[in-house]
Amino acid sequence: MDEVICKYRQLRADVDRQVDSLYAIHAQHIRCRQQCTDCCMNLTVWPVEFFAIVEDVRAAGIRPVFDEAALCGFLKDDLCQIYSFRPIICRTHGLPLVYLDDRGDEPRHCVIFCQKNFTAPEADAIEFGPDNTLDMEEANQSLARLHTAYLESGGPAGRDEQGRMALSRLIEFL
Repeated sequence: MDEVICKYRQLRADVDRQVDSLYAIHAQHIRCRQQCTDCCMNLTVWPVEFFAIVEDVRAAGIRPVFDEAALCGFLKDDLCQIYSFRPIICRTHGLPLVYLDDRGDEPRHCVIFCQKNFTAPEADAIEFGPDNTLDMEEANQSLARLHTAYLESGGPAGRDEQGRMALSRLIEFL
């Protein structure tokens, strides 16, 4: 189980490297800044991610407070109390992300990003591709494999949590 949590942390670090690269590539078009909470919301995550965050928050000695009335209950003064350990999805908000759109007759990949970003006229000329986007299908598949491995390794031991868990439940485990 510890090995799977370690692999999750490696995935998180890989995503962070890709995110840093995308910020460097698209710096002039990204409006996301500290205290922008437009993408923040209460989320659910797989147990592997949930329990890795629990371990990380505990190890850091952080005692977050959860505000039920907030867009995301971990926001305090528009700052994330668990920022260093936030889920992968929170790390990627706002950036150009590739998803598989399978709602039509033919599945196709589409690029999405925060509506505040890429608003300058010259942004219309950007051709998004593998070198300047993050493939969320790939990241989500990696996360799903880790979730399965986590469950198969016995985690979360003695608990009923096998489906997605509300991040708000972190407080119960700290």
